[in-house]
Amino acid sequence: MAQLIKIGLFSTIAQVTIRTLRHYDDLGLLKPAHIDPDTSYRYYTFDQLIRLNQIQAFKDMGLGLDQIAGLLNERQPIADTIATIQAKKKELARDIQEKHEQLIRLEARLHRLSTLEAPPRYEVVLKQVPSLHLAALRQIVPTAQDMPAYRCRMFAELEEWLRGQAYEVQQEYVLYHMAEFVETDFDIEAAVAVNPPKAKAAANAKGISTSAETSAKVPEAIRLYRLPSASLVASVVHQGAFMDVKHALLELFDWMGMNGYSPVGPVRELHLFGRENECADPDNVIVELQVPIAANEGVSR
Repeated sequence: MAQLIKIGLFSTIAQVTIRTLRHYDDLGLLKPAHIDPDTSYRYYTFDQLIRLNQIQAFKDMGLGLDQIAGLLNERQPIADTIATIQAKKKELARDIQEKHEQLIRLEARLHRLSTLEAPPRYEVVLKQVPSLHLAALRQIVPTAQDMPAYRCRMFAELEEWLRGQAYEVQQEYVLYHMAEFVETDFDIEAAVAVNPPKAKAAANAKGISTSAETSAKVPEAIRLYRLPSASLVASVVHQGAFMDVKHALLELFDWMGMNGYSPVGPVRELHLFGRENECADPDNVIVELQVPIAANEGVSR
């Protein structure tokens, strides 16, 4: 008969706490070789150190105790064991990637702070955004001074047309079609997110076409289309004067440059305050700027 060792000595030899050994017993991972019926004292054998070392080795790999129980099951096929370990490997690789990207953002923030006398006004966050059905007007605005008048006319035309339609009107957007920050000749779209009429949605489960509508009811200048979803978007929220939104846009492009990203779609200005043409206080608005982005080629992440 194998020599029985008291739980205290077994704990010392294995360098595992008594509490942990009791927990393993409760889970069925490592049962004592003998329990004294009078004192309920637990005893182990030296050969149980092998199983305990297996448990500790799997724990060091980051596996949970429920996973370890399956791995130690002698009846479990080797293919299942390999699959469990491979799944954990992929999980750890994702964690490492996320931590690496966090490190990049920390380094960029430190670099940014070292050039400023005060913390930055805007916080850039990464997110996903869903696809949108839009009714939109697109024009070139010559200068920043022309922007308010152009936008007013564009939204007024959209609103007038939408009033006679069956669309459910949602939030306003302005889309800036540019690969970099510009100061003249702004290529913009005034847009309103809409839900298509129920009859049309039933006839076309995919929603509004990505090409311009051919219906005679739609003015030639107005385009109905689906703006694709974006899996990675850099976003900031601006609160203040409308004319100062450009500062948030500059911050976004500055952040992209420091963090190794480039825009892969138009800048989206989401109006969180309501309708632009009904805005009572243009010096106190809340808008969200969203830029679909992708990592620059050659940037390690």
